[in-house]
Amino acid sequence: MRRYSFPIFHNGETQADDVGEMFSSAELAVQYGARVARDIASDPDCDHDAGTIVLVVDASGAEIARHMV
Repeated sequence: MRRYSFPIFHNGETQADDVGEMFSSAELAVQYGARVARDIASDPDCDHDAGTIVLVVDASGAEIARHMV
């Protein structure tokens, strides 16, 4: 199991993910990041023009995926 984090960029600011989640593969982490982006997009108060992005970052700090909200 490896730790992945999911920082969110919204309106030019970053919401860090200091805890992250454990996954057995990068593919599962990427799928989770996509689900986070879908959950944010489904919020009735979501500003779809804000350019919100959910990143998927591995334990070494490398970005492995990027999901637009």
